[in-house]
Amino acid sequence: MHAYRMNRLLSSGVALLALVVVTPAGAEAQRNAHIGVHAGYNTDVEDAVLGGQLTVPLVERLEFYPSLDIYFPDEGTRLGFNGDLKYGVPLGGTSWFYFGGGLNVLYRDVADASDSDLGVNLIGGLEGRGGTVHPFGELRVMLHDNTLLQLAGGVNITLGR
Repeated sequence: MHAYRMNRLLSSGVALLALVVVTPAGAEAQRNAHIGVHAGYNTDVEDAVLGGQLTVPLVERLEFYPSLDIYFPDEGTRLGFNGDLKYGVPLGGTSWFYFGGGLNVLYRDVADASDSDLGVNLIGGLEGRGGTVHPFGELRVMLHDNTLLQLAGGVNITLGR
């Protein structure tokens, strides 16, 4: 039963992601989409995290930013699914500060007991936007029953350039 719910959640996320990727974003969003990877640490659950993200331009400076986090707890499985919007503010040159937020689903499975918890994300970060590889650093606050803080860094790679 729990595996069924997890597969259903993953299937829904993949379908939504596919829909966003093939939907035209408008004339203002002729910038390209990005795909990337990140690594970090969640200070509240004290777990390392690895993940991936997609950045899809919607309108000028506003991007859809879905991501997946895979945590490394001492026992069981912990996953995070994020559906965020981020807004970029140019800092001069090719760097920008971004902030935004969206929905977060945390999934936890330990010893035949699983739980999913829906919450809200608040994000902020710095990203280099020169060339085809863009390094970034990000702070993510996840508002659930408990507030969680996550620090991550990674790279985004321009698609279709």
